[in-house]
Amino acid sequence: MALYIVAFTEQGGSRYQCRLRAAAGADHITLAVQTIWGAHCYGSWVPGSDTDGRVYERLGEAPTAEDIPRTSVATVQLMPAQRRPRSG
Repeated sequence: MALYIVAFTEQGGSRYQCRLRAAAGADHITLAVQTIWGAHCYGSWVPGSDTDGRVYERLGEAPTAEDIPRTSVATVQLMPAQRRPRSG
């Protein structure tokens, strides 16, 4: 499994990121959203964009219009990462 950094940068300047190890073909964005904000959160792409989206928290079992926005519009980046050198 490869190591990735997934970063969400909001238009106001806030940045959230995580490192995750995932297999090829995995849904890296969903894994990152759930790692950063929790299992009840999901990402929704801005219509017509493949780089910008928002993160929401589900209030029920399925996404609805009443779900709570967790971010403003954010640019999402998926980058390969290097392992951190071991100290010691």
